[in-house]
Amino acid sequence: MSNEITWGYKTGETLTYAAYRPDGTERTAAGTELPEIGSTGYYTASDANIQTKDFVIIRNDSDVEVGQGEYRPENANIAAILAIVGTTGVTVASDGLDGVSTTEPSGVASNFREMVVQTWRRFFKKSRMTASSVVTYKDDNLTAATNQSLAESDDDQIMGAST
Repeated sequence: MSNEITWGYKTGETLTYAAYRPDGTERTAAGTELPEIGSTGYYTASDANIQTKDFVIIRNDSDVEVGQGEYRPENANIAAILAIVGTTGVTVASDGLDGVSTTEPSGVASNFREMVVQTWRRFFKKSRMTASSVVTYKDDNLTAATNQSLAESDDDQIMGAST
């Protein structure tokens, strides 16, 4: 949908936004509500006045900036932390990623969040290396989560893909 401001952020917050023309003048007043849909962390509002290249600033209920960027209609339907991507980058509050789930994947990672979680688990949770494999464990420290084969030939050490 065109003219839509979208943002992904931790659920239960009160977010507002302002939009500014490229010359810096206000197009949409600061404090305009950016409501959450249910308890999804997906915040969205239609803004009939916003134009391509306007600059959007999003604030939480403590009046702390949690995001900013250039409005681009091609990004209008992305419900993610980086929903509004500006040429100057995106500012995320110090706790802006705290709402991202750290639940262990059920198998080999299938998306970026799971890749980050599995990488962290490999180095900071229980894992076991033998001469022929590396096994990572689920939170119960008993159930294998992933397994990678290990082999050696001449001067090469080879680690297979995770299963």
